Amino acid sequence: MPTDLRCNIAFLKSLLEHAVRLHRPKNIEEATVLADIRNYFMHLTLDTSGDTALTERLIGCFTQLQTWLEKQHNKTPVWKDERETIRFYIGFLFALEQLLSLKHEIAKLPTEKISREDFKRSWKETAEKLEFSP
Repeated sequence: MPTDLRCNIAFLKSLLEHAVRLHRPKNIEEATVLADIRNYFMHLTLDTSGDTALTERLIGCFTQLQTWLEKQHNKTPVWKDERETIRFYIGFLFALEQLLSLKHEIAKLPTEKISREDFKRSWKETAEKLEFSP
């Protein structure tokens, strides 16, 4: 599997450019390529398996890619369909980044509730504020 390339930003940007272009595939070949690109990012995320340094590096890469996509989004005219496609991939990367942060308990903010126990305590307070019953 070529995910040994890990966090090569130029390569990952290229994959995202192709994903944006193929977001609405015209045939089965394009649909397969798009699925493989998305799966590449998911397997890259799953392949960190306990390596904290690699996980932190990948989180940094995903953050950089989100920033780059945000700039692409801002440069794209509002009438172009790809604006929403770019927004989709910003969310996709954000979700992968958050999964890594939670799985490896890597807080990005000083007050972030990252461990399962911290979350349970925080969620109890949130549920009460939102008036959800336990």
